[in-house]
Amino acid sequence: MHPKYTAEAEAYREKVQAFLAEKLPTNWGGIGKLDGQELVDFVTEWRKTLYAAGYLAPGWPVAYGGGGLSALEQVIIGEEFAKAGVPTGGPNDVFGIQMLGNTLLQWGSDEQKAHYLPRILSGDDVW
Repeated sequence: MHPKYTAEAEAYREKVQAFLAEKLPTNWGGIGKLDGQELVDFVTEWRKTLYAAGYLAPGWPVAYGGGGLSALEQVIIGEEFAKAGVPTGGPNDVFGIQMLGNTLLQWGSDEQKAHYLPRILSGDDVW
């Protein structure tokens, strides 16, 4: 299946591609080419880069440090990151962002959201 994207979606894709071209090393061959400390260092710095750009939790509200992006924009990010061979976060983010963070977004109090969500994304709290 080959979905057809709107012109606006393709323009957003170009924005994501430009981000990757700017932020990745010119000789980038994908995360699979890294090992040991080089891998740890890359993932640590890449997570900071994603956080600064709003790509670490692209669907979360901007008020909590997310990107505030639509579902389609998130799909495009996933596609382009996969093509580039880069992770969408760090090793603890599957639990911290996807499980705990999304649970707080759905069922947490306003106070819990305001306290924990920005700290999860910044890396101040690791779950």
